[in-house]
Amino acid sequence: MKKTLLSLSFALLPLAGCNQSIDNLEKVDLLYGTLVGMDEEISGTSHMQEITYPELSSFIAEERSFVLVVHSKLSFCSCYADWHDDVLAPYIKSHSLLVYWIDYAEFDGQDDLGLKLISNHETLGIFDEGELAYQKDNSDQDSDWVTSRSAFAEWMDARINYPKMLHLDKELLDYQLSSGSEFTLLYTLSGCPDCTYLETHALKQWFLDNPDASPLYVVDTAQKGIRLYENEDGELIAGSDEEDASEDEKKAYEQWIAFKADYGLSASSIEQPGYGEGFVPTIFHYDTTGGIDSAGVFYNDAIDEGSWTLQDTYWTNDRLSQDYMTYLLDSGIEELMDDVTFQAPESPLSGAAAIREYKHALLSPYHDLYAKTLLDYCLSNSGGPSN
Repeated sequence: MKKTLLSLSFALLPLAGCNQSIDNLEKVDLLYGTLVGMDEEISGTSHMQEITYPELSSFIAEERSFVLVVHSKLSFCSCYADWHDDVLAPYIKSHSLLVYWIDYAEFDGQDDLGLKLISNHETLGIFDEGELAYQKDNSDQDSDWVTSRSAFAEWMDARINYPKMLHLDKELLDYQLSSGSEFTLLYTLSGCPDCTYLETHALKQWFLDNPDASPLYVVDTAQKGIRLYENEDGELIAGSDEEDASEDEKKAYEQWIAFKADYGLSASSIEQPGYGEGFVPTIFHYDTTGGIDSAGVFYNDAIDEGSWTLQDTYWTNDRLSQDYMTYLLDSGIEELMDDVTFQAPESPLSGAAAIREYKHALLSPYHDLYAKTLLDYCLSNSGGPSN
C-alpha cells in the first residue's frame, strides 16, 4: 500500500484538474441509497456502513458506483469528529446516501486502488462503475471542504447524482405500509444473481433514462425479521428446512415463509400478485390502503436446459385479467410469454454461471420490457399511481 503524509487534496480524474469548471464535471450516478438509521443521532461513524477489504474488492469486481470513506479506528482526533458530525453526516442524511467506510488498516499489504491514503486523516473516494473517479482528503483542517457544509455540498453535488433506490428495513417497511402513502417497492436479496442482473441492467438503465422519477424503495430480504431470525443470544440465524436443522434455523425458515405469505410474495392462486411459494426479485406498488395494485416477479422462469423450452413463468396471459396487471394492458401489451420459444445455444454450455448468463440473455427482452412498463406506470410521474 502506498501511504503519504502530504497535506494535499486530490481529484484523480483528469477532468477534475484545478482549472476545470465545476459545471463540466461528469457526475457519478449512485444507484443505491438508504433510509435505514437516518433518524438516528449523529456520532462516531454513524450514517456510514463499515465494510472489509474483501467486500470492497467485490464492489470493484461488480462494477458498482459508490462513495467510500477511509477512516482509522485507532484515530481519535477531534478533527475527525468535527468533520463527520458537522459536515459529512448531515450531508449523508439530507440526501439518503449509502456511504461505506473502511478502516485504514484494511489496506495494509493491499492495492490502494488509486486512493491517496494519509495517516491519521480521512480520504473520501467516489467510485464510478468500479473505477475511482474523484477523491479528496481532510488533511487541510482549515479548508472550506472540511469546515463548511455548503462548500462540501458544492463539491459533492458537482460529482454525484443522488440515489433513487432507497433501502428500507422491516420496521421502515411496516411504517410505510401503515402511513397511508403510495409507494413502489423492490424485494431483493443480496448475492442473488437474478436480483443483481435486474438491478444492474433494467433498473439502472431506467433511472438513467428517468432522472426525475420518484424513488424505488428496496427491501433486502437478508435482514432481521425477514430471512434472518434473532435468537435469545442476539445472533442472526438464516433459515433451513433440512432434517438436521437447528431449532433456530427452523424458526428462521418459518419466519421467512410467514413473511412471504403476509406481504404478498407467495400466492395460492393466479388472482394473487405473488408467484408460487414467493420469489425475489419482486416489485409491488402499494396503494394508500397498503394493498398491492401493480406487480411483477422477474427472472424466476423455469427453462428446460435440454430443449430450451419455457416450462413455467410468472408472465402468463391469464394474469392480464388481474387488476395488478392493468399497467401492461394500458401500455398496449396484450400477449405475455405463453407461446415463447427460445433458441438453443450454438454449443453446449458448461457451468452454472454460463447457463445462468445465457438464460438471462434469453429472458431479458421480455423482462426488461415488463420492468420498464411497470416503472413507467408507477414512478415516472406521467400517469399511473403517484408516489
